[in-house]
Amino acid sequence: MKLLGLRGRLHVALWMLVMISLLGCSSGQEVSLKGKPAIDFTLSTIDGESIQLAAYRGKKVVHLIFWATWCPSCTGEIPKLKKLYQEALNKPYEIVAIDVGYNDSLQRVRQFQERYQLPYKIIFDESAGLALKYSVIGIPTHVIINKEGVIVTSFNQLPENLADYLAQFVPASSSS
Repeated sequence: MKLLGLRGRLHVALWMLVMISLLGCSSGQEVSLKGKPAIDFTLSTIDGESIQLAAYRGKKVVHLIFWATWCPSCTGEIPKLKKLYQEALNKPYEIVAIDVGYNDSLQRVRQFQERYQLPYKIIFDESAGLALKYSVIGIPTHVIINKEGVIVTSFNQLPENLADYLAQFVPASSSS
């Protein structure tokens, strides 16, 4: 019997993450990242724009959302994410969606973006390396990083009242 290499083990780990998420990890239970420094990364969006998390430090609150095209709970978050994007326009708040890569392809992510008219930045993390670094155990997972680069909260579902939610992180008078 052949032993799994690193790539094989990653696939098994991702498969386990998928199974856990399908079994109800989107229950609103917080992942314990609060208060920790955000892990810096430099990745490209599906449109070719390079994003470095550290570049937002001191400028914007960053909202990372880990998701996948095949995830029904992730698709259910789209209307709220689009509304949040509109409410956050001209405010120091950036939404960056990170497809975890497992059972997805860049082509599928691009088609999904077109189909749902997603206005925010999207990264295709083919190796799921960033999801692993952020200890994502179910999708969708939202991670909010303040202007100082510290994780202030993480959760699985956006609340219904997005204006109140956004006001927690960006005062109403704030603009970019």
